[in-house]
Amino acid sequence: MADALSALSDDRAGGLPLGLVGTRGLSSVPGMRWALPRRWWALTLTTDAVSICLSFLVGTALSHAFTSPAHSYLIDLDGTLLYVPLYVLALAAYGLYQRNSRRLRSTSFLDIGPLMHALAAGALVTLLLSAPASHWFGTHALGGLQVTLMTLPAAVLAPLGRTALSVVASRLGSSGSRVVIVGSGSVAEALARRLQRSPGTELLGFVDDEPHAPDRLPCRRLGNIADLPRVCAATGADRVAIAFSKSSPPAVAEILRKLGPNIRISVVPRMFELLTWQSRVEDVAGLTLIDVAPPQLSVVSHGLKRALDILVSAALLLLLLPAVIVIAIAIKTTSEGPVLFRQDRTGRGGKVFQIFKFRTMENGADKIKGDLRSLNEVDGPLFKLREDPRVTRVGAFLRKTSLDEVPQLVNVLIGHMSLVGPRPFVPDESARIDGWAARRFDVRPGMTGLWQISGRNDLPFEELRQLDYAYVASWSLWWDLKILWSTPASVLRRHGAY
Repeated sequence: MADALSALSDDRAGGLPLGLVGTRGLSSVPGMRWALPRRWWALTLTTDAVSICLSFLVGTALSHAFTSPAHSYLIDLDGTLLYVPLYVLALAAYGLYQRNSRRLRSTSFLDIGPLMHALAAGALVTLLLSAPASHWFGTHALGGLQVTLMTLPAAVLAPLGRTALSVVASRLGSSGSRVVIVGSGSVAEALARRLQRSPGTELLGFVDDEPHAPDRLPCRRLGNIADLPRVCAATGADRVAIAFSKSSPPAVAEILRKLGPNIRISVVPRMFELLTWQSRVEDVAGLTLIDVAPPQLSVVSHGLKRALDILVSAALLLLLLPAVIVIAIAIKTTSEGPVLFRQDRTGRGGKVFQIFKFRTMENGADKIKGDLRSLNEVDGPLFKLREDPRVTRVGAFLRKTSLDEVPQLVNVLIGHMSLVGPRPFVPDESARIDGWAARRFDVRPGMTGLWQISGRNDLPFEELRQLDYAYVASWSLWWDLKILWSTPASVLRRHGAY
C-alpha cells in the first residue's frame, strides 16, 4: 500500500497526490470543501447576537406589559439593544467562541454552564452601566427586574440557537473534524470504529511506520508517520488522533511538533480503560499525572438521581399518553397477543424485575429463539438479529424509533429502572458478567445510557462492558442530563436500532 501511494505521489490532481485524493474525489480537496470551521466562531457569534436581541425583545415587552405605555416600547427597545455587545463580550471572555475548536466532536451541551455564567455576567455589567449610559446617550435607565426579564429568555434561546447552528452545519457536512489516526493496532481500530459511528467527524485514514493490523481498520493507510504534515496538508485534515504506535514516542512527538497551529492533536492515554471524564489532570514538576476517579456513587448521588427519575418519568408519561393509546391500538389491531411485552431483567444489586415494553414480535416469539441462535449478529452473551423474522411490521417501526421502550417509564417511576444507566440484560446474559464489569449492578439499569448514544446494538460486547463501567465510575447529575440531551439525536440517526 505504501509503495502504491509513493508511486502515485508524482501524479497530480489539482496539486494533490492522486493517492491521497482517493475515491472521495474532489470532495476531499480542501479548496473544494466549504470551509465552515474556519468561520465557525463568526457564525456562532452572530447566532448568539440574534438570540440576545430576541431575548431583549421579549424581556422588554414583558417589562412594559404592566408598567409603561405601549408607545414607549420601541423607544426603550432601541436603547436596550445598546447592551447586546456587552453580552457578546461576556461570552467571548468565557471562551465560548474557542471551546469547540478544542474538541474532536462539536457539542453545545457542555457549554451550557459557562453560557449561563456569561449571561449572568453580562446582566450584571449591564445593570452597573445602565445609569451612566442613560446620562451619556439619553436612554432609559434599566432596573434590576427589567435586566432580569431581558436576560432570562436568552438562557433558552442561546443554547437552542447554537444547537440549531450545529444541526444545520452537520447536515451540510461542514462542522466536523477531519481526522487522521497515528497507529494501527487494537486501540487505533477501536478509535476508528468509534469515529465512524460519531456524527460530525470524518475519518480520513491512518499513518504508521509498521502497521500492526491494517486490514482490521475501517480506513486506508495514508503513509508513514514522517509523512504526517504532508498528509494533513493534502487531505485537509484538522485533527490528528494518537492511538499508540510501535515507533519511538520522542520521534513521533518531533513529527507532531511540525504540524501547523490549525491542526489539533488528541491523544488516547495509556490505561484508557480505567479513565473516565471525571478523571483529573495534575502537574508534578512538569510531569502530567491523571487521577482515576473512584467507581462508586454516594448516598447523595443516588438520591439526586432518583429524584430526577421520578420527576421526568411522571412528566413524560402524562405527555406521551396520547401516543401510548395510538400505539396500543395499532399493536392490538395488527397482530394477536397482548399489547405489552414483559420479560425478566437483572437490575440493581442483581435483583430480577419485569421490564415493560410494547410488544414488537409475534406472540410466543421466545419459543423459537433457540432455533435462531446460530444466526446471532452480536458478540458476547447478547442475542440480536437485524432482520429478525419474529418482528411485526408495527414492531419494526417501534424499534427503529425506540417507541417500544416508552412503557419502561413505568419501570422508572416505580424504581426498577432509571432514565439513564447501564443496558438492562436478561438474567442468563447478566450471569456471564463478572469481575470489574459487575460494577454495572451498583446502579439501576437505564432506558438510555452511554450504550444508547454510542451505537446500541452495533457495539461489541467488550466495549459495552467498558461503557457501563465508565458510567458508574463517572456518574454525575450533569452527565445524566448530557446523555438525555444526546439521546433524541441518537434515536433519529437509528444507528444500531434493530
